[in-house]
Amino acid sequence: MIVVKCEGCGAQIQHEDERKPGYIPLEVYTKRKAEGKQILCQRCFRARHYGKLEPIKVSKDFAQEVLRIVEDFERVVWVFDITDFDGSYDPFLAETLKNSKKIIVVNKIDLLPRAVSVQEIKDWVRKRFENEKIEGIYLTSTIRIYGLRKLAIHLSNFHKVLFVGATNVGKSSLVHALTGADLSITPFPGTTISLIKTKMDRTFIYDTPGIVTEHRIIDFLPPDCQKKITVQKHLSRKTFKPEKDKVLFIGGMCRLEFDFDTELLPIFQIFASQGVRFHLTDHKKADELWKRHYGKLLVPPCRPKEPSFESFKWHEREFDLDVGEELAIAGLGWISVRRGPFKLKVSLPKQIMVKKRIALVNPYRGGMQDE
Repeated sequence: MIVVKCEGCGAQIQHEDERKPGYIPLEVYTKRKAEGKQILCQRCFRARHYGKLEPIKVSKDFAQEVLRIVEDFERVVWVFDITDFDGSYDPFLAETLKNSKKIIVVNKIDLLPRAVSVQEIKDWVRKRFENEKIEGIYLTSTIRIYGLRKLAIHLSNFHKVLFVGATNVGKSSLVHALTGADLSITPFPGTTISLIKTKMDRTFIYDTPGIVTEHRIIDFLPPDCQKKITVQKHLSRKTFKPEKDKVLFIGGMCRLEFDFDTELLPIFQIFASQGVRFHLTDHKKADELWKRHYGKLLVPPCRPKEPSFESFKWHEREFDLDVGEELAIAGLGWISVRRGPFKLKVSLPKQIMVKKRIALVNPYRGGMQDE
């Protein structure tokens, strides 16, 4: 049996699963072969002709490919979205890059409340990486053109730099802002990862496909729904003071129930996209309302069948929360405690990552200053 490989990235050509490397529809492959044209997998074809890299899942194969190429780069730039920091962080990728010389870029800081100071954000991010080997932390906004000059100066010290990051963190926009992105698609020798090669003065910057971590709510939604709940202009911030017999829905994929021992009701704020809808209801009505309004009143998902309620394994998790703590829900937003303590039961699809953390910011203190 003759093994045919993609002439762009070297992946073995296959026609069964478009989510895996080397995929090309059988009819397209047959036609191109008959016409004597170059055989490119679907991902490489779209990259070469449209300047678009298809997302790729974090897997052992992907990790091995990254390990194989990182030694050829002087620095790895790992890009995060500050509005979904924990969703952007993938432990598998962190392990893969643990011995690499890394620069951390935290993007979209313009989407946080204006009262938040840059120093607060930087101190918080530094604590998150205190046990990891990193070379520097840069806060950026491609919309406000913030932080790009300092990052460019740092990167100009190197000949070849590799950018990595999850989907929707703004990685490609960042590369475009730094380089003007006169795109050149290149398969790095010996890998199945297509890269976009760009140049910033004398520095070559290579952009990789966005990573689908499969632990964020956004990873399970179709593209049009992802767009609706991705933070565009600024985060929505809503304050709640629920009673014990109340249930709060954050869209249709997250349900919150409360327990506390004091007369004072808990107070918390939820930071999320403006496209995410909230609904507070009585406990006795919650089950019926959840299923009836899932994907309708309760968004995300944006339609009841994408994905369907029955397609998930729903899982309950309990947390003790107090003032100065937050609960991050990957791909959705975070809960910031203003009065506590209280217990919180969270119902979510089993795959979704939920993380208790030290508060990111106090939105009533400080200010963002330009460079």
